[in-house]
Amino acid sequence: MSCRFGSVSNLLVCTLALGSVFLSSATAAETETVAGDRDLKHLSLEELMSLEVSTVSRKTESWWSAPGAIDVVTGEDLRRDGSMNLPDALRLGTGLQVGQPNAREWAISARGFTILAANKMSVQMDGRSLYTPFFSGVIWDVQDTMMEDIDRIEILRGPGGALWGTYAVNGFIQILTKPAWDTQGWLASATTGTENPGSVSFRYGGKLGAQTFFRTYAKYSQYDWTYLKGARSHPSSDMAQAGFRADSRSDADTTLTLQGDVYSNKGTPRDNSPTPSSGGNFGGQWRRALDLKSDLQLSAYYDHTSRTYGGPFFEDRDTLSASAKYRIGFGRHDVQVGTDTLVSWDNISSPSAISIQPPKRTYTTVGLFAQDTISFVPNHWVGTVGMKVEHTSFSGYEYQPTLRLAWTPTRETTIWAALSHAVRPPVRIDEGLLVKVGDLVAFQGNENLKSETVLAAELGIRKKITELLAVDLAGFANRYDDLRSYDNAPTTNTFPWTFGNSLNARSSGVEATVLYQPLSRIFLKAGYRYLDLVLTKDPGSRDFQNGLFEANDARHVGTLTLRTDLRGHLEFDSTLRYASGLSRPSLPGYATIDARLGWVPNERWEISLIGRNLTDPRHAEFVATNTSNEELARSFMLKMTWRY
Repeated sequence: MSCRFGSVSNLLVCTLALGSVFLSSATAAETETVAGDRDLKHLSLEELMSLEVSTVSRKTESWWSAPGAIDVVTGEDLRRDGSMNLPDALRLGTGLQVGQPNAREWAISARGFTILAANKMSVQMDGRSLYTPFFSGVIWDVQDTMMEDIDRIEILRGPGGALWGTYAVNGFIQILTKPAWDTQGWLASATTGTENPGSVSFRYGGKLGAQTFFRTYAKYSQYDWTYLKGARSHPSSDMAQAGFRADSRSDADTTLTLQGDVYSNKGTPRDNSPTPSSGGNFGGQWRRALDLKSDLQLSAYYDHTSRTYGGPFFEDRDTLSASAKYRIGFGRHDVQVGTDTLVSWDNISSPSAISIQPPKRTYTTVGLFAQDTISFVPNHWVGTVGMKVEHTSFSGYEYQPTLRLAWTPTRETTIWAALSHAVRPPVRIDEGLLVKVGDLVAFQGNENLKSETVLAAELGIRKKITELLAVDLAGFANRYDDLRSYDNAPTTNTFPWTFGNSLNARSSGVEATVLYQPLSRIFLKAGYRYLDLVLTKDPGSRDFQNGLFEANDARHVGTLTLRTDLRGHLEFDSTLRYASGLSRPSLPGYATIDARLGWVPNERWEISLIGRNLTDPRHAEFVATNTSNEELARSFMLKMTWRY
């Protein structure tokens, strides 16, 4: 990339993209004696090793010793990155492929099967499931919160069905926001930019009595443009959202959390979205520590969504969910038992030839899980055996077991292995899709569709090599059976087409995270994933798409993130992102740089200049079979945040 200063945009590109070399060199030249110039905000290598997670085992444990492939994106990572939304935040996680085909949509998955309607990753935010039973995926453009309120995002790669249930086939993402006592006072943030028209957000946190804390927030965002053949293709659209959270500590061993959100892009200043959406949710969690080795947790939520899917479908959906979990420790055993129940009822209408039959349906998922974590040799060998049994309206009973083993011979080393089974049952669109052309039935869903299954073997190691360097490696081999296929009619080989289960797949790969902190002011994190996935057909299969609609995966995905703290209250951060080419449909690979230059003069003010996709004027990240090959543009944003 050459630096030509004939325009403001070129000047900004050179300042941000090349600034990492200059600023990092200046920082590296500093000695440890000036490290106390101001408090460092990013976590040190030692602190990262001590992070606690709750996704691998559905209980709090050390990330370093957890028996699973898990990465953590902290709230400080999001601040330093300048992430504007959840998909942007997930780009920082090792092993995730995040592709944006247009201004409003994202394809996100781990370990393969990345499509626009990716259906093998389960996602929760504060205990509320974000997936829709319509296609068992996540509608990312309506999943939002104030980024400043996120405490951490835990990304589990590999099956999580033994604890988190069906649809956690290739992984499970848990988004956890901060308790209200950590977000007291005022916060206001505003952003404007070259491609992102702008966003504003406000938050206030206060107290109700001595032990009850709350926060309320409101956020308004306008979305980036994307380009098709050099011209802006998606009209700029927007979303408004508001919500609250309250946390109460009635005594030393009991907490109660209540929270809720509402959102809509209807009646907003740029009310021209092709997918009008609105919704809201309300939920609560109650936790009580019975003693040092046992606790009880109850939670429930209600969620309502209304959405138009690009024209063919309008979905009106209500969901109720409740969970209970009891944990007790005795001897060398730590036992968890619990239940999860979900009831969802919908009304899906369509003015076109494409419809869902019947238009209204209610379905349930009821699950029981149990897990025993056994310390064979204290602090050295720990084994985990668990299973979840679920009954769904679409497939009947499902069984999802797991076996895990972790060995921690020293504090610096953890070696773990896992063998797990998970399933993706059919969902609404699989059974009810109907496409008619006049009187001809061109496509009809399959009410006898079976669940997709995976058997996964994993092996990993975490090793602190020196005081400055640590690595986290994971390898996996997966066998998928009864994957969804697109079949011709059994007699005529023409119409009606339907869904079948005649596809299978084998995959293997390696994931690596490297953490390096040469000085207290410099921190680097590198993430890489290699994936080899091969789809096959059953003998006699009538599938005519060869998995075209099921997977479009980059073989190589990588990130390299630099965090530097500079003199003069300055921060410089940059992330190199890389994804190799796609083949289904084909798309060249890309490498690009995101960067941020921040000034934090005191605890109240923060001003950031953020650059996205700096290496090219425009590039395409992902193309789906039902979308145009749109491109993301180089963009710049100015963000100001005030806290009081």
